[in-house]
Amino acid sequence: MTIFLGKYVAIVLLSMIIFIQPCLSGAEAQQTSVPVKLKVVRFPFLSYGPVFIAEEEGFFAEQGIQVEFLKMKEAAALQALALGSIDVWAGIFTVGSLNAILRGADIRLVADKGHFAAAGCPSFGLIARKDLVKTPDVGDHQLLKGRRFDVFISSFEEYFLDKILSRSGLKPDEVVKFNIPPPAQMDAFTKGKLDFAVTSEPWVTRYKRSGHAVLRTRVQEVIPDFNYAFIRFGPSLLKKNPESGRRFMVAYLKGVHQYNLGKTDRNLEIMSKHTRLDKSLLSEACWPQISSDGRINPQSVLEFQDWALAKGYLDSKMPIEKMWDPRFVEHANKTLQSGN
Repeated sequence: MTIFLGKYVAIVLLSMIIFIQPCLSGAEAQQTSVPVKLKVVRFPFLSYGPVFIAEEEGFFAEQGIQVEFLKMKEAAALQALALGSIDVWAGIFTVGSLNAILRGADIRLVADKGHFAAAGCPSFGLIARKDLVKTPDVGDHQLLKGRRFDVFISSFEEYFLDKILSRSGLKPDEVVKFNIPPPAQMDAFTKGKLDFAVTSEPWVTRYKRSGHAVLRTRVQEVIPDFNYAFIRFGPSLLKKNPESGRRFMVAYLKGVHQYNLGKTDRNLEIMSKHTRLDKSLLSEACWPQISSDGRINPQSVLEFQDWALAKGYLDSKMPIEKMWDPRFVEHANKTLQSGN
């Protein structure tokens, strides 16, 4: 009788589990089917290619993420990121983000968004007014001294320019530095009001086509393997909801993998749609190099910090752990390698 009763109880319990499990699974599916909404700062630039692709190919949706894309200037974006008003800011390397972290902002670099591979094509460089470089034997010291340079002050662009000046035997104050929007550079070159500009694609190719300016120095020649752009997370993903940060990174790296397939028909279609550049220009231009695994070059971050400190842009140094958080790319790489 005891054995019979035990079997009966077991059968009843098994029946209850079989009945309840679909209900639990359905509830779980219903709970996870609501997408997590993230606010991401994005611009129509080439280095955002993986983000464009992740959106268009449904990689964010696969991860249960609904992205709201915003445009914000750096100062506003840093403040919003630190406050958790936005979740992701992707942009170039400037002193502003280091100062924000130094002053207590819970912001970290979490993935590569652009670097200068030593053997890569020139997605950035020093452009020279064509008539200045007609004589090939003119040395950089004579060519550069006293000239007018368009450069983004306190960013990696100024760091790059200072490196060029240093190896030419010049000090930073022996040239004139200012900053104007890229569309205005072309007119300034044409009218002889600008001598050099640190600029990126598609402007490098546009200058080549125009005949008014030429590429003088590739960034790779001066700062090879330098990381110039990053994906950054704020407290909303670093601490409050790291699971959404991990999911975002999986989608982003899937976008990077497709982006790194190069100028396929599909990639050209997506890039043209979001940058509003024609496909012929995109086919000719150099696309920024982005690490397939999302990892950065920490040494380049520390060297940039040393430069910023020497310039008086920073008050003190920080260890790399204070700036770079590899958790998210490590998780995303494991996830993608496992096929999940």
